[in-house]
Amino acid sequence: MAEMITFELIRRIQREEQKSAKPTKLPDNFFESVKNYLDYKKRISEGNRMVSLEIKSIERLIEDIYNRRERKISSLALINVRTRIEPENLTEDEKIYFDRLVMLIKERRDNTLKKILEKEIKKIDTLRIVFNEDVREFVGIDMKTYGPFKKGETAELPELNAKIFVERNIAEVRE
Repeated sequence: MAEMITFELIRRIQREEQKSAKPTKLPDNFFESVKNYLDYKKRISEGNRMVSLEIKSIERLIEDIYNRRERKISSLALINVRTRIEPENLTEDEKIYFDRLVMLIKERRDNTLKKILEKEIKKIDTLRIVFNEDVREFVGIDMKTYGPFKKGETAELPELNAKIFVERNIAEVRE
């Protein structure tokens, strides 16, 4: 059963949205019911200053509720793309908005971030070397840990690291 829309209900929902980091549960068809309530109030407001002021207050409250929920849904879409956590308490219209945002964020991530990271990985060329002496564990230019290596062992290392060992006669290039 849908809750009857009143100024007090709208104000209570606005306060709940203000206090909560997540979207709060709205009565069924809330925005549609508020529209009908406002239409009714506008019909009876002719010459009634109090009703006209109430309409303005309701419009400000509804705009605030909508803006807060929109901001929360946008944040939840980012969180969903990163963690797959699904939001709660969204209206049907908000679910559509959320799904579209998630799709756009994922598409942008695929087209930008993944391409950048793939290029970074491909940039690091490797070189196979054989060690002429023992070498302790070290962190390579790619931030991975290598070693320890014993004399005679071969390894595939980032080219920059391998060249340092070759220049110092600690290793030789192995084809």
